[in-house]
Amino acid sequence: MHTKGQETRKLILTESRKLFTVQGFQNTSISNIIAATGVKKGNLYYYFPSKEELGLAVLIDARDEFFHILDNSLVGETPTLKIIHSCNSIMELMQQTNFVGGCLFGNTALEMTDSNSRFGKIIQEIFSHWTERIEHELRQAADMGILNSHLPLDSLATAIVAILEGGIMLSRVYKNKNGLEDCILTIRSVIELSK
Repeated sequence: MHTKGQETRKLILTESRKLFTVQGFQNTSISNIIAATGVKKGNLYYYFPSKEELGLAVLIDARDEFFHILDNSLVGETPTLKIIHSCNSIMELMQQTNFVGGCLFGNTALEMTDSNSRFGKIIQEIFSHWTERIEHELRQAADMGILNSHLPLDSLATAIVAILEGGIMLSRVYKNKNGLEDCILTIRSVIELSK
């Protein structure tokens, strides 16, 4: 059972994440957050002493949720099917928002990593973990003899994550699934043709 304080903190994180994803960190004001949450300014600063601390807390909360989704989505009869299922889970996440906002992590990487090392460190951790999980499945596939890639597997894992991020961006631009769907088909083709 959550206390009222925990519920308030969660509300602030949830609504702030929506704003940061769509508007960016710099373009989201404390006033925007207060309007979206209905939380008084004093209460907001009680939970998060600065906008930067709130932004970092939002990233950490989103990171933990994404790692959980990643763990649950890497399922299937073979390692390559696990990767495809994981890609499809990302499509489902983007469809839930009607492709508005795109990827909080990709957006923050572009906006904040050059100007704030604390944001950069969290973003780096997220992409490193994501890539490592994909690489692990690729290695399993190679060991089983169902993947014979001409690329080093760490490079292929990096490319898969980059292709997905590019697909998310294209789907955000056009507000439909086509860009991300094409990128997932490309990933499927690359790992299946590597047999």
